[in-house]
Amino acid sequence: MEVGVSSASYFSRMATEDAVRDIGAHGVRLAEVFLNTFCEYEPAFIELLAGRLAEAGVTAYSVHPMSTQFEPQLFSIHPRQRADALRLYARVLRAAQRLGARCYVMHGAATLAGAAKNLEIERVAPVFSELCAMAEEHGVTLALENVSYCVFCTPEYGRLLRERTGDRLHYTLDVKQAARSGFDPLRYVEAVGERIVNVHLCDYERLPNGRLRWRMPGQGACDLPALAAALRARGYAGPAFVEVYSDMYGGVQELYDSLVVCRARLSPSPDGIAR
Repeated sequence: MEVGVSSASYFSRMATEDAVRDIGAHGVRLAEVFLNTFCEYEPAFIELLAGRLAEAGVTAYSVHPMSTQFEPQLFSIHPRQRADALRLYARVLRAAQRLGARCYVMHGAATLAGAAKNLEIERVAPVFSELCAMAEEHGVTLALENVSYCVFCTPEYGRLLRERTGDRLHYTLDVKQAARSGFDPLRYVEAVGERIVNVHLCDYERLPNGRLRWRMPGQGACDLPALAAALRARGYAGPAFVEVYSDMYGGVQELYDSLVVCRARLSPSPDGIAR
């Protein structure tokens, strides 16, 4: 399994255009591009970013916007809110298309206090189908991420969405968000495995008080070989990305040391079993 780095791992440490250059400088050729704010959706910035990616020899596999800025409003019952959000969504799709990205990573509707209506599958599923159609028009696959505070927070909800949206909606598996939601990542593979097109790697340990402590990939409780085997059993042949919080590591080299660990543990041994 090819392992790349998400520029989200550089959040607040380095500008996006500098982060992709640094990813390339470390010999990594595949990245998820995290777009931090509205000005980074603009055509002029995307042209700059496309140039930096080309100079660095890095391919953008996926684009991931700062979802809280507009994605919840894509599911709003207020027509003007939704219209504005759709315009922003279309702008990011154009950015993904220009960067040659295969996937748009979405968090989607929030389910925080007061937003229980966003869990109503009969209302939410048709919106996802519409968003998938828009993405397809730009040659992009919509990949909904499991997120603890958003609509796809449990494996069971993933099953329900899959039943309602058919083959159109795809998924990003996020290890740390699975832990936040209280589930083993393998449960999400069981629920939507054949539709997964992207994977986010982080690690964690669960403390005696039940709280989580974040770890660099390969340093915690996540069984990476088991995860790789489960994904392969469902036909997954895509990449995985180290996506960690930027305060989890000291020097940037720690980020790339973890990538080496991930490559080793996600790759099958000669007997076909991930180690």
